[in-house]
Amino acid sequence: MFLSRLVPKWEQLALLRTGARFGESDPFFQLDLSFYVAWLPFEAAIYQWTLALLVSVSAVVIGLYALTPSLRWERGSFRLSTHVRRHLAILGGMFLLAMAWSYRLDMYHLLIDGTGEGGAFSYLDHQWLIPAYLSLLVITVASAVLVAIGGWTGQLRTIFFTVSAVLILSITLDLVLPSFARHYASADGSEHQQPYASTRAAFTRRAYGDTLPGTPPREVTRFTSFGDSARVAALVAAQRSRLLIYPDARGSAIVTHGTTVPAPALGMGLGRLAHAWSEQRLDLLWGPYPADVKIVRRRDISDRVSALAPIFAQGSQVNPGYLADTLIWIVELYTASSTYPLSAHYKLAGEDRSYFKHAGTALLNSRNGRMMIVGDPSPDPLAVAWRVKYPEIYRPGRPDILDALTPNPTGAVTFNPPRKPSSASDSAFRHEVSHFYSKMRQALQAGDLKAFAAAYDSLGAIIGRD
Repeated sequence: MFLSRLVPKWEQLALLRTGARFGESDPFFQLDLSFYVAWLPFEAAIYQWTLALLVSVSAVVIGLYALTPSLRWERGSFRLSTHVRRHLAILGGMFLLAMAWSYRLDMYHLLIDGTGEGGAFSYLDHQWLIPAYLSLLVITVASAVLVAIGGWTGQLRTIFFTVSAVLILSITLDLVLPSFARHYASADGSEHQQPYASTRAAFTRRAYGDTLPGTPPREVTRFTSFGDSARVAALVAAQRSRLLIYPDARGSAIVTHGTTVPAPALGMGLGRLAHAWSEQRLDLLWGPYPADVKIVRRRDISDRVSALAPIFAQGSQVNPGYLADTLIWIVELYTASSTYPLSAHYKLAGEDRSYFKHAGTALLNSRNGRMMIVGDPSPDPLAVAWRVKYPEIYRPGRPDILDALTPNPTGAVTFNPPRKPSSASDSAFRHEVSHFYSKMRQALQAGDLKAFAAAYDSLGAIIGRD
């Protein structure tokens, strides 16, 4: 259970599998920026899991050896058999390799969170700390080899002096030097820092797009006027029995007439048994449910978007909108990272970010749960790579469906008292009918069924009104 919590998140693996390339590299290690955004978080997660596994295995091995005569306390010292000595020496060498791995990660992490003001990468990071971490990496790898060989051949003094030297160098370069660097950085003049400040400004502009100088980046606010949390709560309370997808929805739903619902079918035999077991509902086995009945588990908006677009960060608001009389949940998506190098950090969408760009808008049908993404006109490399890999969840072509969204339903039939007909009202009625009929023909010619449906609903509303 403990080790399973440290396994790299599948969202990190999904981002890595897109194979996105920025086509730009940092000026210090000459690595493509995708290395920092996609690979480095994944490698850090693997390192943490490996270290936890190594500690757990070592504790189990030592504990089991302590139960045997091979490892015992005798006359004020430990007595080790040859087999135990070799085994522990190999484990010690592996710990030193893990330490070297941490120095590699620390070296790259300086470009993300340096010792300069506000976490900026500084002159001291470049000229002092990176060489120090690189030296520690090489020395620790060499020490791991010496410890393994010394333990195998029984040269205990070699092991002692090697480990002592590594510890002294680690304390000196890993603890004392960074403290000195941070103290010296506050007193250092701006002459050495100027090129690094210019680099930080350039990478900040790349990380957040076109923002006004001195203006912090912010989320897209296109649909914020459609409603707030109070309006969302009121909509959910009024239509809960009709909605399949809504914020904070809990529990699974059985959809009996849901051929268009993107969810697994209940099925028969072992498949139905698996669903019943998963839901802890044995009535699903013998209940009157056909095989094509759908079972929807992800009904919360955030969970559903995360499952279909895991590499994107979601905006802090869920806005309600309407296509004709259909309630659509609107969620802004962003390509975001906290490991993009050399840029300033801001708190955006509830987390600390060093990279934040609008990737598109997710639209979720509240009744059948279908989701589509309307891509941003100027996507970044990560959004482009995801669209190439999964084009079926994106809306192709024009017109832009976002322009058809409204804050209130259109086409709703309302009761009006009878009114006396007049020639003026008849003329206006014919004009409105002709207008929407023309829009229906244009939509059919363009093959845009959604625009046709919206015009059809509006035409029906006019006829019902009059």
